[in-house]
Amino acid sequence: MKKRFVVCVNSATNEQNKQFKEFIRENGLGWWHWLRNVWLLSDSKGKFSAAEIRDQLGRNYPGVYSLVLELRGDDDTWSGFGPKKEGKNMFKWIRDNW
Repeated sequence: MKKRFVVCVNSATNEQNKQFKEFIRENGLGWWHWLRNVWLLSDSKGKFSAAEIRDQLGRNYPGVYSLVLELRGDDDTWSGFGPKKEGKNMFKWIRDNW
């Protein structure tokens, strides 16, 4: 079962983000990261829980406050403001994968 997560950290270095991206790629997760310190993750195999992602954040962002939310409903809604141009569309991944 597909799972979706909103992941927030209150501060991050480029190296920490790089390490977290490595975890995401190694585990086949889809991701969106247009807003600083916010990640949307799509787990198509449903293998992770919010607590497991939180624990991974602790390894990649030690001592940094974090929040992981799992969205479960098919009727969840979202809205945002940002670029929507061809080739640089902030919301394309969300529409296609979320």
